[in-house]
Amino acid sequence: MEKRKRSTAEKIGIYKGLFTGLKNVYGTYDTKTGKVRQEKTTVTDDVIVAHLTGKQSYGVYLLTGERTGALAVDFDQDDLSLPIAYVAVARRYDMSTYIERSKSKGYHAWIFFEKPVSAYKARLVAKKILDDIGRPQTEIFPKQDVLADGVLYGNFINAPLFGALIPKGRTVFVDPDDPSIIYPDQWELLETVQRVPELRLDAIIESCKLSEHGTVDKEPQSASHTESNNDISPFGLPPCARRMLAEGVSSFQRVSCFRLAVRLKRSGMPYDLALITLKAWAQKNHPTDGKDIISDGEIEKQTKCAFENTYRSFGCEDPAIANYCDENCPLYAHTKGKIWIEQCI
Repeated sequence: MEKRKRSTAEKIGIYKGLFTGLKNVYGTYDTKTGKVRQEKTTVTDDVIVAHLTGKQSYGVYLLTGERTGALAVDFDQDDLSLPIAYVAVARRYDMSTYIERSKSKGYHAWIFFEKPVSAYKARLVAKKILDDIGRPQTEIFPKQDVLADGVLYGNFINAPLFGALIPKGRTVFVDPDDPSIIYPDQWELLETVQRVPELRLDAIIESCKLSEHGTVDKEPQSASHTESNNDISPFGLPPCARRMLAEGVSSFQRVSCFRLAVRLKRSGMPYDLALITLKAWAQKNHPTDGKDIISDGEIEKQTKCAFENTYRSFGCEDPAIANYCDENCPLYAHTKGKIWIEQCI
């Protein structure tokens, strides 16, 4: 499909409606030396045009007082599985999220709001999602909930679509349906983003019982475990799956792939994104005994099997999972811990 041509004024309007923040300052850097500096001047249309045409980069200070119009999470590794997992969990919370390839390495995951929202609420929800995917230390922009008294600026984040880097495939958004490729019409994507209302943040905070530290207020676990509550949380992954995705495995690749696919399915990740996640995971594997890394075809086979059927087992008893068990996991007392106790009696 042919791209619809948009005037410069249309592009500026779209851009300023998404990547907005403080109006009297912006960040930039020297493309030759990489040296960062702050420009204490009005963010005019010319500043945006200079950015889009690659003449001078624009870094947006998202935090204005205690509110923000957007939030970005900075995954600083070239590991697409992390932003994909973040997007999948955010989707379960009914929040559309968009992945951008950042300027040098890694990815930014953006959420846009219908109107500026409480930065405290936005960051609280982002921390919950990061906790769900096992990446609680990931950097969030804005970095603060509110500008302290006497503090004029927070921290800027380099805005997308810097003209000098677009030809290199950087600072561009990927296709939501296939994050391994760049979306063909960046302006169409930005023009149609789904914005999140503040009421959605309120609902998530209330339903997840988030504390001021961005964690879930835990309640006592019942002695029985059923299909309705057999996940660590309805939106997250258990510690074993998080660790396996982060580190890769050295043995039982096919069984591990199947078990991870089951977990990704139950966490709400759609089949196509789970497939991309597992193919990225495979590249971290370090098989012993000279074995090859699991092939894409085998990953597709195991993932398809997991998604086409219903599996109730946690897989904790499987040797492929056993080495990744965590005593802090709520499932441990009902599976691994119980088995261990029975063996010791």
